[in-house]
Amino acid sequence: MPQMILNMTPELQNKINDYATAGNETPEELAIRLLQEYADDCDDADRICAEIDSGKMEVISWPKVRAELDLVN
Repeated sequence: MPQMILNMTPELQNKINDYATAGNETPEELAIRLLQEYADDCDDADRICAEIDSGKMEVISWPKVRAELDLVN
């Protein structure tokens, strides 16, 4: 399996250790999970952009959304 070496500050290492412990993961498991989530998010963003560009997904302007939200409140 390919490996990656990361150089990080002691402060970031402490945060990673804390998050991993809180999630009952090793720091390595946390890093892999977060990288996978990031890659999945990028894939989703690419898919959504393609749907917008092709006209398959409607885009609503912020002023229209705000106006509709004002009607709800």
